[in-house]
Amino acid sequence: MNIQTVADKASRILENEELCDHCLGRQFAQLGHGLENWERGAIIRDIEKEELDEDSFVRENIPEDAEYGKGSGSCELCDNIFGEVDRYTDMVIDSFERYELETFLVGIRPPEEVFQAEEDLWEEYSVEWTEPVKTELSRLIGKRIEDRTDLSVNFERADIMAVVDMREGKERVELQVNSLLIYSQYNKYSREIPQTEWHCRNCRGSGCDECDWTGKNYPTSVQEEIMDPFLRESKAIEAKFHGNGREDVDAKCFGRREFVLELIEPLNRDLDLEALQEEVNESTDKIEIFETAWTHKDKIEEIKETRTDKAYRAKIELSEDVDVEDLEVLEQLIGTIEQRTPERVEHRRADKVRKREVYEIDYEKTGECQIEIDVKAEAGTYIKEMISSDGGRTEPSVAGLLGVEAECTHLDVSWVEKVGNE
Repeated sequence: MNIQTVADKASRILENEELCDHCLGRQFAQLGHGLENWERGAIIRDIEKEELDEDSFVRENIPEDAEYGKGSGSCELCDNIFGEVDRYTDMVIDSFERYELETFLVGIRPPEEVFQAEEDLWEEYSVEWTEPVKTELSRLIGKRIEDRTDLSVNFERADIMAVVDMREGKERVELQVNSLLIYSQYNKYSREIPQTEWHCRNCRGSGCDECDWTGKNYPTSVQEEIMDPFLRESKAIEAKFHGNGREDVDAKCFGRREFVLELIEPLNRDLDLEALQEEVNESTDKIEIFETAWTHKDKIEEIKETRTDKAYRAKIELSEDVDVEDLEVLEQLIGTIEQRTPERVEHRRADKVRKREVYEIDYEKTGECQIEIDVKAEAGTYIKEMISSDGGRTEPSVAGLLGVEAECTHLDVSWVEKVGNE
């Protein structure tokens, strides 16, 4: 570094600009350690300019008469904004009053004239060693909040982000409340509920004769059976359900399917997850949840995007009876099968042929024209169509191999691979 550069920049600024210690020192914010910018500004004013260099910014060089906010009332850049830090701190703390939180972060929208004055200063004297005014204000307000409360700053994922709008006529605090994210697993014991709420296709949730004015195709769902106690205790405005795939409405699930429950804008964050899990399980016989725990935002994408293998048990009705020995042909299902998009979902899925792997299959004859199979297959395998052939759309199939019509009458998910093999 050219030592003269520091002194030259400081001299030019002092000769041509009327700045407070905050705004002067902020132009050299990256020099020295453990100093506030107003202390850097005081050092610059106190040391002979020909002696000023990068090593000057140390605590022992701070003059005895240095004080916070000195000269800010006449500053051409900030116009005493640093004299208002305590008032802005009060505004943020007051905005937190309704919320239960442990961590926070402060964001700043500085006055437009301050923002422009800073841009002009940088253009004239360069941005080397500088720090934006909004960064300093955020840090100062954050430190004051920490000093006056039990809260702490968290840069990774704060409970609440408080954005202080300092622009004229818009002065306020906007809160961005981070969701509570709860990991769990569920079993579904009903063949009459979907995973998430289904709005009536006719009225799209507004209510009509077709849905008996409920706005829904089904009275309840896995999501609704789970979320009510969590909404009540957190006082969140809504809940979102992020599942690792979904089973058909008429399929039971015994495989403990993973999901993340997202509670939006909660007032309360200190939840007893064990007690809430117990409450859910005691309140319904339609579902059961397990392994409930706090999680992080990356888990949502991991849960939703990871394709997991599954195992199923299916009861099948055949159009003609078959001998036990005939069932051996079903072992030909192991390997790659080809499935064109089933007719029942072609209205919402692209019409194409998908290749899926079937890993294991067991079978037994349970009665006249009745068999059961246990099958383990790749994620995305259409099991009902693997049984019926779906008019030849799936090859091979149970129906095709046995040479009879085959209908899946009951389907259960017996195992679901856990994300990350947890």
